[in-house]
Amino acid sequence: MKVSKLLLIGTVAAGALALHGCTEGDETSITLTSNTTDDGGNDGSGGTSQNCPAAFSTARPQTADGMDVCELNAFIQADATLTNDIIWRLDGRVTVGNGDQELASATQLASGDALLNVDLTIEAGTQIVGADALVPTAFSNLVITRGSRILANGTAAEPIVFSSEDDDLDGSQEWGGLIISGFAPHANCTGAVCNVDGEGNAGFIGGDDPTDDSGVLRYVILAEGGEIINNDGDEINGISFNSVGSATTVEYIQVQGNADDGVEFYGGTVNAKYVVLTANQDDSLDWDEGFSGNIQYLLVVQADGTGDFCIEADTLGDSTNPYSIPTIANATFVCSGDPETVAFRMKESTGGFFHHTVVATGGSPEGCFGIEDMGAQQNATGDPIRLGINQFICDATTFEYDEVNDTRQPSNFLQQAPVSTDDPQLDALYAAQSAAANGVTPTDFATFNTNFPESTAIPAFLDQTDYIGAVDPDATEAWWAGWTLDGTL
Repeated sequence: MKVSKLLLIGTVAAGALALHGCTEGDETSITLTSNTTDDGGNDGSGGTSQNCPAAFSTARPQTADGMDVCELNAFIQADATLTNDIIWRLDGRVTVGNGDQELASATQLASGDALLNVDLTIEAGTQIVGADALVPTAFSNLVITRGSRILANGTAAEPIVFSSEDDDLDGSQEWGGLIISGFAPHANCTGAVCNVDGEGNAGFIGGDDPTDDSGVLRYVILAEGGEIINNDGDEINGISFNSVGSATTVEYIQVQGNADDGVEFYGGTVNAKYVVLTANQDDSLDWDEGFSGNIQYLLVVQADGTGDFCIEADTLGDSTNPYSIPTIANATFVCSGDPETVAFRMKESTGGFFHHTVVATGGSPEGCFGIEDMGAQQNATGDPIRLGINQFICDATTFEYDEVNDTRQPSNFLQQAPVSTDDPQLDALYAAQSAAANGVTPTDFATFNTNFPESTAIPAFLDQTDYIGAVDPDATEAWWAGWTLDGTL
């Protein structure tokens, strides 16, 4: 049995994991060696697990040092808690609740059964591993359906980790991912009875409650996931947010090495803070189908020569309303530098407002923004403005590639906000140290909303900062330090 996964974590649950201190420069971190469950088909030298809750799991062989491994049942239809003294295994799809089925009303399925409201609670420091699938349709993933919630409250010292069950954290496409579905609006359907077929075999999603609550993701890491289901673009992201509402809490999350997108938002109004997306192999951030949430303190780092766009964005067709109009604030994107790829691919009538954002492309000649269709172009240049930038740095040699007219613009295509094409001078913390990134005027988001009525900024959610980028250039320690995976930043 292999037992050598390494994570960068502060401290962990007593007795569950072995700790090793390490020091680099003035910073001290703790490398955590966690047990894995890849037993290669043997009988489990640690014996049979003793404490698996029969209501929602079955016993697997223990790890070599005697830690219980419990395999989650395919369907969880009553409240359950995953404790941090057990490794929890996914073998195939695990569905929480029954809201993925067709609804006849807001509280009843088309079958006549009642909609279930199930809470899956995950303790800080818990490890969840996904079995590798022999065929793409049998990938391991966790699906939180409409009406149910995931309550994953990790801490900086004890993050919750989803990964495959092999002996390292450097792979991808080794299991599926996390899918969360809610009742928030979706571009295909805004009524109370809404049955949109979600991507990735998620089942039905959507509703009419922008403040819907799908739970909490706090200090949660997902690594090595992603699956390609078919050739029609049906794939599994690190985290899929399907019509998730604004009462959901998402903060301090990392998606590492996913075979598809890091995070994708399909409609919905969920907001997020302190998001890290590293070495994902398709787009790092993707939104479509009417997403209108806010994201602040977003750090995207693509691996050299891998990854597609830092952002791929659309609505749903060229004339669909409601538009996708998220608000992105204090973001830093370190894109792969592919000379044939723009940093942001804006298509199918997408909107979006970018505040205090850094894009480091390594001088890509294709540019920061690729405006792919007439709808996105109209949102950027028409009245009202739905696609805009405010306090923005991008070091590409071309700022905009207008694919509609096959033209390249050397500077800000909106001509409405300060823009710099200088090197942002990112330091070891990914803070921008260039003069253009520091001492800028904080954005009054309420005033911005008045000036740009299509803006979706939430002043009560967004902090006002006097710098550009995800990390404060005056910080001695970054907000991502101490809980993200070692070696990924």
